[in-house]
Amino acid sequence: MIDKTRKQKVPFIPYRGTDQRSFLQRRKLAVKAAIVGAFSGMVAVAFRMGLKQAEALRCYLLNNFTGQAAFVPALVFVLIICFVVWIVKRYAPEASGSGIPHIKGLLEDGSEFRALPVLAVKFIGGVLGIGSGLALGREGPTVQMGGAVGSLFARFFSVNPSETRLLICAGAGSGLSAAFNAPFAGLLFVLEELQHRLDRFSVVVAFSATITANIVCRMVFGAAPIFVLQEISRPELSLILWCLLFGVVVGFAGLAFNLMLLRSLKVFDAHRYLLAVFLGLIFAAIGLFFPELLGMGHELNEEIIAGQLSFKLLVVCFFARFAMTILSYNTGAPGGIFAPLLLLGMLLGAVFHHLVAWFQPGQYHLSIFLVLGMGGMFSAIVRSPLTGIILILEMTSEFTLLLPLMTVSILAYAVPEFAYNRPVYDALLDADRLKKVEKIARQQLSTEIRSLS
Repeated sequence: MIDKTRKQKVPFIPYRGTDQRSFLQRRKLAVKAAIVGAFSGMVAVAFRMGLKQAEALRCYLLNNFTGQAAFVPALVFVLIICFVVWIVKRYAPEASGSGIPHIKGLLEDGSEFRALPVLAVKFIGGVLGIGSGLALGREGPTVQMGGAVGSLFARFFSVNPSETRLLICAGAGSGLSAAFNAPFAGLLFVLEELQHRLDRFSVVVAFSATITANIVCRMVFGAAPIFVLQEISRPELSLILWCLLFGVVVGFAGLAFNLMLLRSLKVFDAHRYLLAVFLGLIFAAIGLFFPELLGMGHELNEEIIAGQLSFKLLVVCFFARFAMTILSYNTGAPGGIFAPLLLLGMLLGAVFHHLVAWFQPGQYHLSIFLVLGMGGMFSAIVRSPLTGIILILEMTSEFTLLLPLMTVSILAYAVPEFAYNRPVYDALLDADRLKKVEKIARQQLSTEIRSLS
C-alpha cells in the first residue's frame, strides 16, 4: 500500500512480536476484520437478492412478450447492457469484469482504491448486466465489493498501510465466503491468491472476516450447500483410473478457455457497445427457446444435477456457455467467471459421465463427475488448486470425493502449466496493466503533437 505521508510504497510487515502491544494490535485488527466481514456479508446478501429479482424480471419479460412483441425483451436487454458498459467506462473502469485482477493489482502495486465508485458501479452494473442475461457470476463482484468495504473501514479506523492491506484481503475473502457459503475457501483464497504468504496473523484476520460474513449469509439463506447433489456412496479405488483421463481432458478445456478469453480481449476491446447490442439481441432469441442458458445458469445447474439433459444437449450447452461467457466478459460489464467456469466443469463432467457409462454402465453416479468437473475446471483456469478443492467440497458437502478430486485437480492444473499458460487472473492483470501503459503512451504522443503544432 501507499503511505501518503511519505509518498512511498510500504511493504506488508506482519506482527511477529510477543510483547503485550503486539498481541493488542492483533486482537484489535481481528475485531476490525470481523466488522469488515459482517458488512461484506450484508453487501453480498443484498447483491444476491438483487440478482434474484433481476433474473425474475428477465423471465417475466421473456414469458410475457412473445410473438409480435418479442422485440421488447431484445430492446430492453440491449439498452441495459449498453448502459452498464457506459457507467463502467464513465465512473469506474476498474469495476469492469471480475474485479479480482484489480484487487491483486492494487495489493501488489500499492495503488489507491477508489472504493465508493467501485462499490456502487459494481453493485448496480452487476445486477443489471447479469440480470439482462450476461453469462457471468456474482462471486467476482462480491470479492471486489468486499475488498472495497475493507478499504472503506481501513480509512474509518485510520489504520496503517500494512493493516489496510490485511483488511482489503479480509474483505475480499469474506465476499467469496458469502457468495458460495464457503468460509474456509474464503480463507484459502486470501492466502493462496491474494496474500501469497502464510502467517498466523494473516490467518486470524482472514478467518475473523470470512466467519462473520458466512454467518450473515446463513442467517438469510440458510446453511444448505450451494449444490444439493444426490447422495453418493463411497467410490471404489478404480475410479482413480477414470480421474487420470478426466483430469487431462479438463486441463485442456481450461487451457482453451484461458487462451480464447485473453485473445478475445484484444479483438473486442474497441467494440464493446457493438458487442453489447449483439449480445442483447442474441439473449432475447435464446430466451425464447432455452432461457436456462442465460445469466448465472442456476436452472441449468439443476437440470444437469437431475440428469435431465441428453448427451447431445449437454455438448451444445457446453459450447454455448463457453462462448457466451467469453463474449459476456468482453463487454466489460461487472461479473465474475468463478460460477461460469464451475458450470462449464459441471457440463463437461456430465458429458464425461455419459462416456464412462458406455464402458461401465451404472458403475459410477453422475454426481461424482459433476464434482470432479467443477474442481478440475477451477484448478485449470484459476490455478489455485487448494482453494478450488475446498471450495467444491464446501459447496457440495461431498467430502468422500476428496482423493478423486485431488487427482483431477492436480492433473488439470498440470496441463496448462506444461503449456506455459499463466493463471487467468494474473493474465488479466497483465492485460489491464498493458492497456494502461498504452493509454499513457497515446496521451503523451498526442500531447507532444499538440505542442509541436
